[in-house]
Amino acid sequence: MNDVGKTIASALFLAAVVGCGTVRNAREVQARLVPMGSGQEAAEWVAPKVDLKGAPLRALVEFAFTNRPSMTAALIEVRDARLALKEIAADAPLASSTPWNAADLSANMGYSESSDRAKLEDLGHTRKSRATGGLSLDVLIYDFGRNSARARAQAEKVVAAEMALVQQGYTVFAEVAGSYFSLLQNEALFEIACTNELEYLEHLRQAEDKLSLGEAKELDVLKARLDLSKSRQDIVSASNNVVTARADLMAAMGIDTSTGDATAVVGTKIGGFSRVLRTLPTSSETAEEAFDFASTNAPAMKIVRAKLRAASAEVDYAVANLMPNVSANVSLSWTDPLWYWSWGVNAVQSLFTGFRKTTAVDRAVLALEAAAASVDHEEQQLSYDLALAIAERDNAQEACRTARESVHEARENLKMVKSQYEVGDVSRVEFTDAVSELARAWGDRIKAYYRGQNAEARLFQLMGSDPVYLMEEWLTDE
Repeated sequence: MNDVGKTIASALFLAAVVGCGTVRNAREVQARLVPMGSGQEAAEWVAPKVDLKGAPLRALVEFAFTNRPSMTAALIEVRDARLALKEIAADAPLASSTPWNAADLSANMGYSESSDRAKLEDLGHTRKSRATGGLSLDVLIYDFGRNSARARAQAEKVVAAEMALVQQGYTVFAEVAGSYFSLLQNEALFEIACTNELEYLEHLRQAEDKLSLGEAKELDVLKARLDLSKSRQDIVSASNNVVTARADLMAAMGIDTSTGDATAVVGTKIGGFSRVLRTLPTSSETAEEAFDFASTNAPAMKIVRAKLRAASAEVDYAVANLMPNVSANVSLSWTDPLWYWSWGVNAVQSLFTGFRKTTAVDRAVLALEAAAASVDHEEQQLSYDLALAIAERDNAQEACRTARESVHEARENLKMVKSQYEVGDVSRVEFTDAVSELARAWGDRIKAYYRGQNAEARLFQLMGSDPVYLMEEWLTDE
């Protein structure tokens, strides 16, 4: 083989070496992930045990960031968008910021044999052989802005993908926080139900004592037993709500049951029904102030604005696509034992394509208008969501204040009813009502407080501001 053949062979070998790493990585990923399609991995996988008992909200959210499949999927979207931008950069013309990408070098080699014309019986004895090869260098000189427009559009799509990842992070935060507060609330309600059972159990004892002394009727005892039975049903319902809340928190953090029982994984917060856990600070922004901040910082707004800029760049591409392409070509061919070279410059302009390209411009303009409408829609939706979240926060704060007063009044009422019941001044109905009112007041207090905490988490999500975690501490209502 002469020098030209060696040069072509070297170029082919270099191309193969460059592609080896990419192919090896692709095969490794296939070997790791394909077994998931058959369920083989699930059958053989032994999940590590997770122990997050007593962990604060910050730790639970950080765990979810690394464990939720939705976060992994959003990260893959970012990587794919960046690779697409890299592909576009590989097509840049000579008149660009990356002129080294304008060249497209290809090589080919071949070998063939043929016979001379001969009779059938002599056909296999007369043969000619020929080896061929070639190198071709194509250079895109100028494309009237096609590549730069595509690159600008894809760069904005990368921004949109990155903001979608951030938005997914806020979604995970809000879901974990909501499940966390729901668990705290339901555990407190469970303790209220257990305390009610003790109250009714004591009431039954008193009724039986009074009946034995002839100071009460048998109907009072039967009613006390009925109240006790209902309180135990409430315990069962409250206990089920706690189990459900633990399961919701497990799902929000991306943990399945293979890692352990929900109680063993997330544990319980023993606070009692007279205490609430402060985790997030109380905000004071008005809806107008919150919207002013969120309109430029919320991930949802950044996404639609990036898509609008991408649509504008795609209009530039559609217009540039009406222009010609200017390119150059240099080739070196070899047919053993001769070689041949050539070069040329080309300018290609479409004269008529059935109005495809002009129609593409019109469609790009419509896409730009649709993207602008999406920005307006997202602004209106953000304003609405923020108004609801602010109202929920304010209502929760007011409900918490009034519920605290109701707890005080209901507690004093129960004390008076219990003392009067002992001397026979009130009926069994009044006692039952007093216990129910205190339980309802405590429940309203607990629900209002965690509604407020959940509203704070929602505001962080909508506004796109970094969540502020307080050092968790129990607040006690004496």
